[in-house]
Amino acid sequence: MINFFLTEAYSQCLSEIEDHIFTTTANLEHVIRFVDEHDRVLTFIAHNPKTSATHPVTGDQSWVFGDGRYRIFFKLVPHSAEDTTVYLTHIIDNRQANLEVYPNNTMPTYQQHHE
Repeated sequence: MINFFLTEAYSQCLSEIEDHIFTTTANLEHVIRFVDEHDRVLTFIAHNPKTSATHPVTGDQSWVFGDGRYRIFFKLVPHSAEDTTVYLTHIIDNRQANLEVYPNNTMPTYQQHHE
């Protein structure tokens, strides 16, 4: 059985991404689409927890979703052969990060219809 644990930092970043999507699009459907994609990637991780390689220094794993726009970081803690906790430690929105670093950048890094 896979159990997910959202760290406080993860929950905060998740909320900020949802706020960013709504603030920049004024469209609740885009937020719902993001939440659906997020839920699908968690389902994928639950069925394939060892698919992504473990980072040799940090020990975490990551998975990209949303056509490469988002990346979640997590750590697996096995308790037994059948029981594992997935600690979701961080999530990033590449477009949001690019806008914060390059606020005057008008060249889209992803397809516009996703936002």
